[in-house]
Amino acid sequence: MKQSIYVAKLPFYTQRMTAENWQAEGFPSLAEAESWCSRGCGIASLRMVLDGFGCGCGRQWDMIAQGLAKGAYRAGVGWIHWGLAHMAEAYGIFGEAKRGKTVSDLQRDLEHGFVCIVSITPNFRFGQKKADGSVYGKGGHLVPVYGYMMQDGAMTDFLLHHPSMYQEGNRVDWAVPIQTFSDSFSGNYIRLRKAGTIRQATVADALTISRIYAQSWKSAFRGQVPDTYLERLPETHWVPFFEKHLSNGSLLAKLIYDNQNQTAIGAVAYGAARQELPAGGQIVGKSLDYSAFGEIASLYLLPQYYAKGYGRELLEAVQQECMQTYAGLYLWVLREIERAKAFYQKLGFCPTEEACLCEIDGKQLTDIRYVYHIS
Repeated sequence: MKQSIYVAKLPFYTQRMTAENWQAEGFPSLAEAESWCSRGCGIASLRMVLDGFGCGCGRQWDMIAQGLAKGAYRAGVGWIHWGLAHMAEAYGIFGEAKRGKTVSDLQRDLEHGFVCIVSITPNFRFGQKKADGSVYGKGGHLVPVYGYMMQDGAMTDFLLHHPSMYQEGNRVDWAVPIQTFSDSFSGNYIRLRKAGTIRQATVADALTISRIYAQSWKSAFRGQVPDTYLERLPETHWVPFFEKHLSNGSLLAKLIYDNQNQTAIGAVAYGAARQELPAGGQIVGKSLDYSAFGEIASLYLLPQYYAKGYGRELLEAVQQECMQTYAGLYLWVLREIERAKAFYQKLGFCPTEEACLCEIDGKQLTDIRYVYHIS
């Protein structure tokens, strides 16, 4: 028996504009409304996602006008994916355009809580002949994918709405088999999720940051750092550290909040390269000069927020801020934590031959320096 998994419940909006709905959708005239019928899939899809996330966005023409003002539409090309993602950010939604991806990438993003606006062949007609004798290629039409179906532990169908300029082409809650979907999938999509709010941390946030770090350590380092150390690790452990460094400016920090419950769920500490090494360790291996680099001293999330995009948002915010200041960034990653190494490598950090040997409660640990070069 198949089970439906919903990342979000979305309303349905059509791109079809007629004498019955053009005024309700805010168009200045019926002629203007009809001229956008064939070009409205991107905006209709974005509206479904934004309203499904509770953002209360505008009508079809209101959103088209916003998109035109932001440069999200290009004549002869259509709606630009990064432009639609940028429009979503104005509503507090994290948006990111992805290109050259596979169905497996799309499946993974859905499993991680993203709703995706995906480029597919209209009505999944890839390879079929059009009225003029030409053949439908991949992509060309945008639809919101908001869930999937599972059977015997495997994903079998994508759940989506299909807006259209034709009445018969409008499909609500369409379950499309993955192979059928794959045949028409262009490899391009926009992934969207309710974004976390990021703000700069102050000295007053030292306890909040310390609590996040303590909870993350007890989850992320279980089995690597001695249990005796983790069990007695107090939530106040890092308070003196952050009070000192945030006071004297030797480190900066950012907090990220879950917008649904306004709770601080993650933090990152960063600044100019420091002399301090993890846990007072010592360098081994090939050592280069990183004095012109910035350092990400630490980045931790509450365990229940792992693999949901929040860590990426924090890290990318720091990368953007540091681009004009440093030649690159570096950080230290515990050698045995594969999940963390994969995360940083995916975002452009490369492992070096340099390691830091440190000791916690009698156990020797090895941190690897990862480097990101700012071009």
